[in-house]
Amino acid sequence: MARKSAAALATPTIFTAKRPPPPDGLPPGAAALWVSICAGLDANYFSTGDMVLLEALVMADHQKRLCDALVLRDGPITGDGAINPAAKLSAQLAGTLAALSGKLRLCKSATTRPESAGLKKALHSGLKPWETSPEMAEYFND
Repeated sequence: MARKSAAALATPTIFTAKRPPPPDGLPPGAAALWVSICAGLDANYFSTGDMVLLEALVMADHQKRLCDALVLRDGPITGDGAINPAAKLSAQLAGTLAALSGKLRLCKSATTRPESAGLKKALHSGLKPWETSPEMAEYFND
C-alpha cells in the first residue's frame, strides 16, 4: 500500500469509514450521480472543502440533462431562427462540468502531470534524426 504524503495526512477528511452521503434536497438523478462518483473512489478521497464542489458538479450535470431534454424536444434553433437558450446553457454547463471534474481530480487527465518522469521518457525516447543520419545533421547545425 502506498504511503500518504504529509499534505494528504494534514488534509482534514470528514468521513473515515463510509462514503459521504448525498446532501438533502438533491434531485434523485443528482443524488444517484453523487453516490456513483463516491462509490468509485476511496472512502477518504474527498476533503471537507470538496463537498461543495461535488454538489455543484452533480447539480450542473442535473441541469445540463434538463437543458439537453429541452433542446431534444424543441430543437437547437427556435422558431425565430435564434439559438435555443437551453442549448447555450447546456454548453456553459458542459464547461462547468469539465472544470469541476478537473478540480475534484475525477478525470484521468487531472491526475497526470506532464512533467512526470514517465511522460518525459515517452516523449523524449530514442535518438534524434540528426544523431543517426549525416544527411540530416546539416539541417540541424547551429
